[in-house]
Amino acid sequence: MTHYDWGTGAIVTPEKKKKKAQIIPPQTDLKRRAVNFVKGFDINLSPEQLEELEKVVQRSTETFVRDIGKELADCRKLVVDAVSNNSKAPTALENSADLAYSVKALGGTFQYPLMTQIAKSLEIFVADRTTANMKQLLVIQLHIDSLYVILASRVTGFGTTVEQATVAALTKLAERYELPRE
Repeated sequence: MTHYDWGTGAIVTPEKKKKKAQIIPPQTDLKRRAVNFVKGFDINLSPEQLEELEKVVQRSTETFVRDIGKELADCRKLVVDAVSNNSKAPTALENSADLAYSVKALGGTFQYPLMTQIAKSLEIFVADRTTANMKQLLVIQLHIDSLYVILASRVTGFGTTVEQATVAALTKLAERYELPRE
């Protein structure tokens, strides 16, 4: 007899067998590491604990800015070298893909969602490429330059209409020069 299983939201037919859920209790060492168990923070943070957490976040943000800034500069140099010597394009593409993935993943975490948008455009543009022509390398360079300007100017959030127009323009530029895809 066919019936609806409200727990899983599935229609169950006689051929389908229900699987019983298995509950696995957490391991003791996981309990010890959990917040609020022994050394964790209280739910109601004291001003000192709040200040300590803010310092940790600030240090993490500064580390992100410094590390990504260096990666942007290094990757830009590789792309510029590839523009003048196309045999270096595969290395530039690989580094650009890695950079785009890193920035896309971390930008929003550190209050740079605009960087995440540009990095996503770059990631789509370089995905599965093994080589690129000069115009395609220049599109990559424009993406990297835009990321660097946003980072150097500390443009957090989604920016103004100017920044949003820049993202839209980069995306259209990437679409325009996407082919040939080798």
